[in-house]
Amino acid sequence: MIGKRLAWMSFILVGALAQSGAAQAQAPIKFGFVSSLSGPFTIWGIQVRDGMKMAMEELNAKGGALGRKFEMVERDDKNNPNEGITAFQYMVEREGIVAAGGMISSDVGLAVSRQAESLQVPYFLTMSGSHVILKKSSRYTFRTCLPAAPENMGAIASMIKEKKITRVGVIVADYAWGHSLREAVETLIKPIPGLTLQIEVAPVPEKDFTPYLRKLQGMNPELIIATGHPPGVPTITRQAIELGMKTQIIGPWYPTEFMVQRVGDMMFDRYVDYSCVDFESPAYKVLAEKYNVTYKRLFDNNAFSGYVMVKMVADAIERSRSVDPKVVAEAIRKGSYDQPGYGWPLAYTEWGEMKGAKPILYTYEKGDPGKANAGAAWRPKVIFRTPAVEPYVPKD
Repeated sequence: MIGKRLAWMSFILVGALAQSGAAQAQAPIKFGFVSSLSGPFTIWGIQVRDGMKMAMEELNAKGGALGRKFEMVERDDKNNPNEGITAFQYMVEREGIVAAGGMISSDVGLAVSRQAESLQVPYFLTMSGSHVILKKSSRYTFRTCLPAAPENMGAIASMIKEKKITRVGVIVADYAWGHSLREAVETLIKPIPGLTLQIEVAPVPEKDFTPYLRKLQGMNPELIIATGHPPGVPTITRQAIELGMKTQIIGPWYPTEFMVQRVGDMMFDRYVDYSCVDFESPAYKVLAEKYNVTYKRLFDNNAFSGYVMVKMVADAIERSRSVDPKVVAEAIRKGSYDQPGYGWPLAYTEWGEMKGAKPILYTYEKGDPGKANAGAAWRPKVIFRTPAVEPYVPKD
């Protein structure tokens, strides 16, 4: 009798363990979205989030990764470093995320990056281009779209030399990205022979840039670099044109569709920006059409960044056969991911800078964009493909 009871208890225990294992195998893989859904970077954050959602929907339709579906954990950093840290820590310790991403603000990106390194969980930047975010010791923070500030200014310096521009105005925001960009301008652009340069610094939430533009107006700039003030770029562009300034404005990887909405027709042929999206790629157009059907918006830098970071993590999980964040991070550092339609394959230095990034410069033109942006009367137009830029090497 005792033997039968022991056998029965063993059967129950084995069955319970089997059920537990099966349940664990079917538990979702959680991916965190921690970025701005309020404040000055909201329009960037919304696009990143929705790009992530589309990637997860595609993956889940095919069974996910290792037979497990993906699930998004979503938090608003409110453009506040402490909020970002708290949100990321909650996701790691309470939700068990395998990775998180989507950061826009450099101030918040810097703070959360330090937390990601401490907790040893992969963390992906969409924007957050401050060059001080990554250190040589970084192993869990990765860029996906925007290169570090000096790499952006290197491209503009080449254009200034090629076009023989002699008068350049600069407006930067008073926060980490703006200061990184100012440093890069002073290092890479100021020394250009024969160049007159003037830099103005404005608060991040500034709404009226007329005083700053009037200061620049006296030098009659041929080019205004507004890359260092992302939230203010639409206003800077519009007010510069309204003041009668015959200058071209360089943007900060601004959400493509929203730039048109905020500035209007006056921006055509006057505004140029960067992209990690290859707008001319047939593969991009397929994804853009799909995104537009669901979200009624253009599949831009930010949406594609959110999409590709999820796909890259899924690829790393499949290759490493693990959902351990440490293993996933190592697989990403040592591998590469080539997403059709993206501007370049994603491969990394040991500290998380992109190898071989090739920012694409584009402008806007009137015309039918087709199903990629149904109903619009304009489309992005690629005007320059930069050669691969050297990854930024941190000083420490």
